Amino acid sequence: MGRPEPDLAGRRLVVVNWRDLDHSLAGGAEIYAWQFARALREAGAQVHFVTARDEGQAARETRDGIAVRRGGGALTFYPFVLAWLLRHRRRIDAVIDPACGLPSFSPLVLRRATPALLLVHHVHQAQFAVHFPAPVAAFGRWLERVAMRRVYQRQVTAAVSLSTVAEMRDQLGWTGDIRILENGADLPSADRSADLLDPAAKDPDRIVVLGRLVTHKRVDLAIEAVRRAQARAELAGRRLRVDVVGRGPERDRLVALTAESGLADQVTFHGFLSVEEKDALLARAAVHVCASDAEGWGQAVIDAAAHGVPTVARDVPGLRDSIRPGESGWLVPDSADPAIVVDHLTEALTGALVDADDPGVRVLRAEACVAWAHKFDWSQMRAQARELTHQLLGHVSTRPDRHHPRDRVAV
Repeated sequence: MGRPEPDLAGRRLVVVNWRDLDHSLAGGAEIYAWQFARALREAGAQVHFVTARDEGQAARETRDGIAVRRGGGALTFYPFVLAWLLRHRRRIDAVIDPACGLPSFSPLVLRRATPALLLVHHVHQAQFAVHFPAPVAAFGRWLERVAMRRVYQRQVTAAVSLSTVAEMRDQLGWTGDIRILENGADLPSADRSADLLDPAAKDPDRIVVLGRLVTHKRVDLAIEAVRRAQARAELAGRRLRVDVVGRGPERDRLVALTAESGLADQVTFHGFLSVEEKDALLARAAVHVCASDAEGWGQAVIDAAAHGVPTVARDVPGLRDSIRPGESGWLVPDSADPAIVVDHLTEALTGALVDADDPGVRVLRAEACVAWAHKFDWSQMRAQARELTHQLLGHVSTRPDRHHPRDRVAV
């Protein structure tokens, strides 16, 4: 028999996350944080979700029984959340503190006996220079590499993948224990999964790109790889179609780039889509392309795989954790030279499209993708999140067992 489900009834818990699901820049980290909050609420806890306030968002809201409190913007969120935690610290039993670039540094204002769980998606040392001027980027790197380790050194730490653990060890000098709490996925029903394995359900010439349209996702490289693959596909009389699902500050530049590439009538930028709309696109797609510089975990990869869609991606942290090479997708060698990356992506995408054109191979690939995706689901993640929070609150030792790399959480 398994362990009884942890009871968190009456516990007053706070999840701090830079953005919430309705923020215009929301992505996989926001889904993860909300699923964690849901896990705590399902166990009977009183949950507050403290987040930044985007344009048009209310300062206070209740959703799924979770009290949402919003304030501050991209930078002012940090003083807002620290002030909020300080004001309520006598009524807080524990804080879940994801690092979305940087965490909130909640232990600075919590009572000494109040535990905080640091959750790291991936290390941002290289990304600070992409988004900020040199002095600000240097300060950001110091906060992540030095200040974060000092502030959280006595707290329980978890990461979403083994790649993130390796990044923390190598780039941040993290020496303490690090748990693994992987992402989940919204998996189609068994009946729907069967439909996705129908050879006629997929358009062999349809490609999908999922994710926020921000610099480090490198959607520009994916578009260039599609342009080159189209030149080859034309020889076989094929016309590729691309669905780009996501929103972000890079949209206008990417739309212009697509027009310059001669793909304006073949690439559709859908922006944000409902779950139903996104699922409908994935049901038709044959290949997913992800050219991101790095991820904590390939959330989009698992979402695609759940719909029988294999992924072509760079062999970088996070993506190498979420793809089973040769089965649920292809990992191409990475390079500091974008031109070389595009060469590798083009070769792999061309091969993936050849596979997709064969109904038998297409079904075998879809079966492997669905089987892989079903190793991950949000209900499983939420159960593990509750167990980890139960430990955080001191019911059992928080020292992790030694575990196999495929274990989600050592409990």
